Amino acid sequence: MKPSPSALRDHLLHPEDRDLPLKAEEIFGRKAPLAVEVGFGGGEYLNWWAGEQPDWNFIGIELPLDCIFRAARHFEDSKRSNVRLVQGDARYLLRELFAAGSLRHVLMQFPMPWPKEKHAKHRVSSPGFAATLADVLEPGCSFELVTDQDWYAAETETHLSANPAFDVTPVEINPERPFRTRYETKWLEEGRQIYRLLVTLKTPAAAPRTLKIKKMETLHVKTPPTQEAIEALVGQRFEHGCGVGQVKEVFRSSDGWVVRILAADDAFSQLFHARIVVKKDGRCLLRIDEVPRPYYTAAVRQTLESISRVLQNA
Repeated sequence: MKPSPSALRDHLLHPEDRDLPLKAEEIFGRKAPLAVEVGFGGGEYLNWWAGEQPDWNFIGIELPLDCIFRAARHFEDSKRSNVRLVQGDARYLLRELFAAGSLRHVLMQFPMPWPKEKHAKHRVSSPGFAATLADVLEPGCSFELVTDQDWYAAETETHLSANPAFDVTPVEINPERPFRTRYETKWLEEGRQIYRLLVTLKTPAAAPRTLKIKKMETLHVKTPPTQEAIEALVGQRFEHGCGVGQVKEVFRSSDGWVVRILAADDAFSQLFHARIVVKKDGRCLLRIDEVPRPYYTAAVRQTLESISRVLQNA
C-alpha cells in the first residue's frame, strides 16, 4: 500500500530542487539538532527515533523507492512532523547535502557489507566515508554503526581508529538497544550476534564536494539532427576527468527525442533523461528532462555537452 500523496509531499525532500547544502531551519521551520539515518530500510527505527526525540530534526536517506513508501506510511500514521526522507545514494549525498559541522548524529544500521574486495570502496571503512564524517559531524558528536557482520565492524573500527580525527570505542557485542527492528529481533532469536561501533569526532576537517555546479542551461544545436544521427548516440561513452557518461537508449517523442543517459562521478552514478526538442522555427534544443531530475554534477554537464558536440558534427 502506497502512502497518500500528502504523506509524500510532507515527508519526501527533493534536494536537487534546492540550494545546497540544505538549510534545516527552512525545511523544518525551526532550529534544532539534526540527525541522519543512512539506509533506513522500512523506516521502523527512524519513526521510533523521531518520536522519542521530538525536539530533534531527522533526515533519512535510502535508495529503493519502496523503502521511501513504507517509511512515509509510518510517519503519516504516527503524525511525525520532525522527519524528512531523501531518495538517493547516501555514500555521496551525506557529504553533498549537509553543511560542515551540521549533524548531531549519523546512524547506519545493517548496511550491505560488500564482502568482495573489488567493492571495498562502497564500505563505511573507506577513506572517503571517513572524510565525509569528519566534515559533516559536529565536533564531539557521533557516527554509530550497527551490523551483524563481525569482520565489517572490526574493519571499520580499525580504519577509523587510524584517523586522528576520531575517538573510537571498542566494538560492543549484542548491546542493549532501546528499539530493535523486526529483522534484528529475528536474527537475535536465531542466535546471531549484533555488533555496535560508536565513533566520536574530535577534530573536524573539510572534505571536497562535488556539487559546485548550478542548474544547467539549455544547450543549442544549430541544425536539427537526423534520425540516423540520434540512433548512433546509443552506446556512445564519454570520459572526462573523474567522470563518465553513456547513452543507454533513445526514444522518439512528439517534439523530438528522449535520450536515456547514465552519468557517473567516481562512484556516484545517476540515470536520467534529456530531451532533444526541434522547434517550429528550426531551432534544436538539448535539455535535461524534469523527471527524474539529476543532481548537476560535472559528469552530467560534460556528458550533455559531449552529446551536443556529437550532434553538431553529425
